[in-house]
Amino acid sequence: MKKTLLMLAAAVMAVTPLMAGNGDGNETVTTDTEVLAAADNTAAAKQGKVKKGPWDRKKYFSIGYAKQTLSPEYGNEFKSKFGVSMVSGRNIFLHKKPVANMLKFAIDLGSDVNYAQYNDLEGDYDMPDPEPGYEDEEDMDLGLHHVDIGLHVGPSISINPVSHLKLNVYFRFVPSYSMLILNSEFYQSFTPLFTYGGEISYKAIGIGIEGRSGNAKYTDMLAQTEGSDSMKIKYQTSAMRFYISLRF
Repeated sequence: MKKTLLMLAAAVMAVTPLMAGNGDGNETVTTDTEVLAAADNTAAAKQGKVKKGPWDRKKYFSIGYAKQTLSPEYGNEFKSKFGVSMVSGRNIFLHKKPVANMLKFAIDLGSDVNYAQYNDLEGDYDMPDPEPGYEDEEDMDLGLHHVDIGLHVGPSISINPVSHLKLNVYFRFVPSYSMLILNSEFYQSFTPLFTYGGEISYKAIGIGIEGRSGNAKYTDMLAQTEGSDSMKIKYQTSAMRFYISLRF
């Protein structure tokens, strides 16, 4: 009897490690499978974040070349020899689903910075050359420069005819602070400007063209600082801008 019990105990002890080993193997397989599944899910999630649809790129930044003219109320106009613009903002769509599955209306909000350097004036504005030996240390010639810094707001229409191709047309009101440097004179003004144009883009890259216009009366900054009265001069700004944009 004792011999039989000892044999049964030995058999149980021999089978128990095998059962434990089989259990460990099954747990390892399950754990590896779960890890691989989790890794696949994470990769898919990351890939989903990278991929954007045609309506997901709401923010934009553009840099462009500006051809600009500044026309005084009386006299000859200034024509730019160099100009650059930087515009940034976002589209705030007014509805989620596109009309006819391809068209959306939006409000554009953002900022607009424009700089132009003008050619030297000709004709009535030419100053005679100083007499030989004449020097005036107070005279400065800083050139002819024009800076506009403003915010823009306005309606836009975006059309997505196929794939990631988008067409966008817009009209924006751009209230701006403007500064003119005319050789040794400094002028400033609040200028209500308007921009209007269109852009074609594919995914993140786009190109566009827009017009720009506005007019304001400029005052002499130095005269204001000294507390003296200065005559206001009315100028009209008109420009054409060509730009490259990034959408994200």
